[in-house]
Amino acid sequence: MNAIHTQPIMLLQEIAGDLPPALRQLPAVRHAYRRGAAIYRVEEGADAVYLVLSGRVRLTRVAGDGRESVLHVLKSGEVFGEVAALGATKRPEQAIAMDDIVVAGWPAAEVHRRVLQTPQLAAWFSVLLATRLAEAHDRIETLSFDPIPKRLARVILRHASRFGTRMADGRVRALPLTHEALAQEVATSREIITHHMNHFRANGLLNYSRREIEVVPERLATVLA
Repeated sequence: MNAIHTQPIMLLQEIAGDLPPALRQLPAVRHAYRRGAAIYRVEEGADAVYLVLSGRVRLTRVAGDGRESVLHVLKSGEVFGEVAALGATKRPEQAIAMDDIVVAGWPAAEVHRRVLQTPQLAAWFSVLLATRLAEAHDRIETLSFDPIPKRLARVILRHASRFGTRMADGRVRALPLTHEALAQEVATSREIITHHMNHFRANGLLNYSRREIEVVPERLATVLA
């Protein structure tokens, strides 16, 4: 356990309002993690289901040579580690804190028991798994057929849509993504990402710093044409 702080909590309505009642009403444990810490690793025991309370969580698979492939980037209000709810005993991916984060965790055994007893909860987790699988298939298709600039533009546009705030002039401002993190999502090297990010910036498609990234979605979308 890499958490810097744990605390039993009851989830607030404004945080967990979109969750099924059978899950929302379960007592949870609050965990705080520093940026870069692992909530869990591949093949660790699947002993909990988690909800992001604040910050971003990156789900990845790790190849034999140590390279990471990003599966999903999650935000506040999203559940992960869901295979534990359906009886899985091992983690198929790892979950890493992209920022200083806070998550809530439910014991897997209790969530699994409620899934077996509550058809609505079982259906909710089935939809969640199907959605994640469809997203993974879309990612595989992009990696298989799209050139790197198009793959990179898709990742940035998705990040801006999910994590950004639209400004009065049409730009979208979001938390930054490191070039290393982008390289993992796009499946290329950090040096190649830096080259294309500089090209995007020179052409007025975006701007970025260590604190934030600003995107002009309509302009960046032209890369997908």
